[in-house]
Parts: sequence; structure tokens; C-alpha cells
Amino acid sequence: MNWKTAAVSCLASLTMCGQVRAWGQEGHAVIAEIAQHRLSQNAYEVVEQLLRSHLRLKPPATVSLASVASWADDYRAEGHKETSNWHFVDIPLASKPGDATASSTTYDPARDCKDDATFGTCLMKALPAQEKILADPKKSDEERWKALAFVIHLVGDVAQPLHCVERLDGNQGDQGGNTLTVTFNVSRPKPDGSTYRDLTTFHAVWDSSLVLFKYYDWGKVALDIETDVIPHLAPLPAADQAPEKWLAACHQTAEEAYRALPKGTSIKADNPHAVILDQAYFDKFSPIAVQQLALGGLHLAAVLNETLAVDK
Repeated sequence: MNWKTAAVSCLASLTMCGQVRAWGQEGHAVIAEIAQHRLSQNAYEVVEQLLRSHLRLKPPATVSLASVASWADDYRAEGHKETSNWHFVDIPLASKPGDATASSTTYDPARDCKDDATFGTCLMKALPAQEKILADPKKSDEERWKALAFVIHLVGDVAQPLHCVERLDGNQGDQGGNTLTVTFNVSRPKPDGSTYRDLTTFHAVWDSSLVLFKYYDWGKVALDIETDVIPHLAPLPAADQAPEKWLAACHQTAEEAYRALPKGTSIKADNPHAVILDQAYFDKFSPIAVQQLALGGLHLAAVLNETLAVDK
């Protein structure tokens, strides 16, 4: 996939600036913040120790998970293309845009997670490999810190619907919506009410536009999720039983996102032939995107607590 690039604003005293893609810096920060509030005591202590070790800080200094949530994108952008495919799983899209049918395809490792000598394997192999490194106390602090940063980011990626899909047309793919240029005909929610305009890709709509359409800072997103979204979600299963279920749910949301596009939407579109997303699209999918951030945070907490359990 070709990922949209955006500028990163660094947190105070941390120098991990670079480029971010996938959920945008705001979305990954939200997911990490939600997870940090739910860490077990042992997971919290290990995470803090690894973060302090990497930054050469001494107690009582603390470091937020949000501050490193986009490091994996920076790492890839700095020339580590062997991690490129770690961020997504290209499960084929079953339905056509504008088709109201509810058909869906399921994850097939042999088809959707092939190893690539240049760009690496897919998310569903990369994530457990990094969890294994993080869980191993015999590994160096720096090895475990890097694995921690990858786990934080990749769990977030598996909650982004367009990281779980590829629309195919013969031998061509849409790179998770990156080949489809879109524009908007919408207004921000009241009391703002301002016209919201952008010319971007369908993938970037799900990375950030569906969230930034309503919010101006990620802290408010996290706060609203804590008070208005998470209390209404069903309890999650144990982390080691759930990744493929999370992936299936992610892909199903992607199918819905594509089906809601205007009928006849082509696999590619550019300016001035951008596909127009209307108010109804944003009103329907903005809450779903926010819910996906909530689920990503809960998934990340479950993964870290399981991976860093005392008896492992």
C-alpha cells in the first residue's frame, strides 16, 4: 500500500518526529491512551521500564504510550521497507461499491499473508512475532522496546478497516483505498457548522477525516470514547484468543464502508474526477470510526496485559 504522509507533532521532551500513516498520529495516540489506562500493574511496570531505558530516563519519569504510537511508521519511512507489509492484511473485497448485499470474504493466510522478501510479511504474522520478542525477558531492553513500539502500532492498525481489505479488479488492486481520490460535501457538526472540504484518498478518509471532521484534538476523542463509547461495548475475549476475530470484524466494517460508496465507483479516481462523499456517509461512519479507535485501545490493553503477564 502507498500511505498518506502527514506531519507528526512530538510530545514534550521526546524526539521521535517523522512521518505517520495509518489512523494518523491522532488516531494511534487515542488508541495508546485508552490502553494505558487499562494496563495491569506488571504490564505497566515493564512498559515504563522499557520506555525509560530507551530514552535514558530515570524514575520517577514516566512516558506515555501515545508518545511512541506512531514510531513504527517513522521506522519504515527511514528506510526499513522490510516492515512495509507488517501494517495491513489485504483480504479481498467481496462486494462492489453501491451493492447493498452483505457478502464478505474471510481471511485466508495462504492468499492474504504471503511473505515478501523485500517488504515483509503481513500484520497477522508480524504482530505475534513482535509480541514474542516483547514477552521474552532474555531479550535486551532495546530489542523489547522496539517490539513494544511495534505492538502498540500494529494492534492499532488491525482496527483500521482499510488496513483489512483490498478491492481487486482483474490484476489491479486499490491499495486499501489509496488509488481512489475523494472529496466531501459535508458540514462540521453543530455548533461549528463550518463547511468541511478536502481532496484526499478513500484510505485517508478512514485514517483521519472521519475523526477530524468532528474533533480538533485527540485528547477530546479519547475523553468522549471513555465516557460515551466504551461503557456500551461488550466485554472482550482474552487477547490470545481474539486476533483473527478482530481481523474479521475489521474486514466486515471495510465491506460496509465500500458498499456505502456511490454505485459504480471505479477502482481508481483522480482529480478532477474525485468521488464525492456526502453528509450521509460522514454521519454514518464517523461514529463507527470512533468506535474502531475504542476497540483498538481495548485490544491493545488486552494484548499488553497478556503478553506481559507475570507467569509468562
